[in-house]
Amino acid sequence: MPARNGELDALARRTRHVLIDFDGPICEIFAGTSSHAVADELRRQLRAGGIDVPPAAATTGDPLEVFRAVADLGDQADAIAQALLTALEVQAVQTARPAQGSVDLIVTATQTGRTVTVVTNNSTAAVTAYLARQHLDPYIGKIFGRDDPDPARMKPSPYRVRIAVGSLQAEPEDCVFIGDTTTDVLAGLLGGVAIIGYANKPGKAEALSHAGARAVVTDLAEITTALRAAPSTALPN
Repeated sequence: MPARNGELDALARRTRHVLIDFDGPICEIFAGTSSHAVADELRRQLRAGGIDVPPAAATTGDPLEVFRAVADLGDQADAIAQALLTALEVQAVQTARPAQGSVDLIVTATQTGRTVTVVTNNSTAAVTAYLARQHLDPYIGKIFGRDDPDPARMKPSPYRVRIAVGSLQAEPEDCVFIGDTTTDVLAGLLGGVAIIGYANKPGKAEALSHAGARAVVTDLAEITTALRAAPSTALPN
């Protein structure tokens, strides 16, 4: 049984809406093929389409960083990069690995009277495909992903966090955002939403806490336990 966390319990008691990142807290999107291989393939396809990849993104192993750099070029490069990366992500989710405890967390949040909303820098198409493959789509109310080629709207921008909260007709204090990166923490803080940091790799716990996460867990079951112990009574039946 996970150890009890007072701050986590307090957050669970007030939470009506769970916002959650995709790559990390829900799954490892590039488990079946390395992120570096996907970044390389994105660069190859961009160059084949006549788009020069900026030097800053020439060697990164993060496909999202390749997208950011190319999208900033403008002149339709952003739309092309968006389409190419979305296709690669949709392909990748076929071999994505669920995060340990993620299914139980999502189901428990719903069963205890809360909504679950995905807020991510990955494409909505990829998230939708993954959720359908894992039979989780009935438990997810909304998805706010990278549906346009504007990198300025990606986390750490609070843009999609704020859109998610508004779409739920919720107050920020009724929401909690589960994320595994400091960019998630910053996006949540700027959006007025408390953050639960998911330290799924060594060294992350301190970074997430330092960035401003209200609580940090190394096991998603800690969050599940807290939600189960404090079912929401705020939502209508």
